[in-house]
Amino acid sequence: MKTIKKVIEENSDYKVLINAVVSRIGKDSIEAVIKHGINGGYSGFIYCSDTHSFALRYRTLICKLLDELASEFGVDVIKMVSGFGVFRNSPMDSEDKKDLFKYLGGGRPEQGTITNTMAWFAAEEVCRMFDE
Repeated sequence: MKTIKKVIEENSDYKVLINAVVSRIGKDSIEAVIKHGINGGYSGFIYCSDTHSFALRYRTLICKLLDELASEFGVDVIKMVSGFGVFRNSPMDSEDKKDLFKYLGGGRPEQGTITNTMAWFAAEEVCRMFDE
């Protein structure tokens, strides 16, 4: 696994997001998140109030990360997000779509599925940066 210094060197645009994720879950949890996902109950990513505030605070960097990943996959952000695990068994409903559009557009979505999903997405993607 890469060091924090190495990950920040390779992903300098995301330094603030990397530090925010690592400070919440701890360096010792990164490998577990890589293997099992963030939904295992990691500090700062358990309660909707925590994920909501995280998603809003780091929205600019999360949206940038969404755009980059969607571009790599050759899909638009909406299609990519609608394929995330939380929406596999229960597709995005109209309220989720409204909240996603608000989130991406800089508005204030309701605390709930979208902001939780954005925070979890960011945490998992940051952890993947540590994988060699």
